[in-house]
Amino acid sequence: MCFNQTVIHFSAPTICGIKPANLFSVREECFSAKEFMRWKKAFAERGISADAVKSGRKFFLILVYNLRWLREILADSLIRAYMDDKGYADCQSARKTIVRLLGRMRDPARFPHEVGIVLGYPVQDVVEFERQGGRDCKYCGCWKTYSDVEGARCCQCRFKECSCMCEKWFCEGYPLDRIIEEYKKAVEAA
Repeated sequence: MCFNQTVIHFSAPTICGIKPANLFSVREECFSAKEFMRWKKAFAERGISADAVKSGRKFFLILVYNLRWLREILADSLIRAYMDDKGYADCQSARKTIVRLLGRMRDPARFPHEVGIVLGYPVQDVVEFERQGGRDCKYCGCWKTYSDVEGARCCQCRFKECSCMCEKWFCEGYPLDRIIEEYKKAVEAA
């Protein structure tokens, strides 16, 4: 999969409005700063942000996110308490939270599991993942689920279907706006 296919595939749930953020890695030799800047600009025109950080020596992590949606998530009192406990108490805005999170992602030895909150995973699953050390989950897909297995399955199927459809349309030459439009039509028709 080329860099552009990777970006559209893994960003699709966020750009189509069914997930607040997506995080994916790209090997250093496959990362294109020029293409990333094009994507970043195209996303920004649609209210979506994108940042890339180099993690270790071999790859870049790309975070694509809807800042408006993250503001809503981070306003929840349970999530705010969790994030404060993780060292984000002085981050009074969603943007400051993202900046701190990106800084923490640069250290591959201590990956910040609170990224699960930003990615829209249930706080119960994020907390339990940390408590269990990633073991003994009830279901494993985009994230390790410890609570609502059926809900997680349905959600993850939607994400996968969205990614596959958007990548297909991208490979057929559709521009970003048309990809988003086609996805909305497909959902309405289902």
